[in-house]
Amino acid sequence: MTIHPAGCILLMDFDGVTHPEPCEADQLFMKLPAIEDVLREFEDCQIVISSSWRVVHPLDEMREYFAVDMRSRVVGVTPEYPRSRGDSSSLAPSYERQWECERWLRNRLVWLPQRQRDSAPWIAIDDRHDWFAPGCANLLHTNAATGFGREDALRLHAMLKQRLP
Repeated sequence: MTIHPAGCILLMDFDGVTHPEPCEADQLFMKLPAIEDVLREFEDCQIVISSSWRVVHPLDEMREYFAVDMRSRVVGVTPEYPRSRGDSSSLAPSYERQWECERWLRNRLVWLPQRQRDSAPWIAIDDRHDWFAPGCANLLHTNAATGFGREDALRLHAMLKQRLP
């Protein structure tokens, strides 16, 4: 998959975002169409899966959860946060999801100059704000009990509009 340099990367959790957490089997991915509706307006936005589902499900299987027209925009999964204390990351372990998102960006955008990599536009949709540094401007925090809702759709639209030309 090719990463578009002028685009925005959407790093997406599943539980508490694409469906409520907890949920019944018939509720799985019930909120995903609302996210896809917003993304259709922003063709240069690509999707990276940051959900813990990535540890047990192959990328090709997870692409199948998306609408046919969105599958090619799912370009990867974030790496897992290293559990050893040997990593020199400046983020505290409690911000592991942010570390995973930023590590994916650094690893996949290596062909860009460092300053462009550091300022590459990205948005993370997650129900766990405590896995991101306080005040993380790139986080769209959802309510786990409901998943992605109408207000989240409006916020996502505004965030994408701000980050894309």
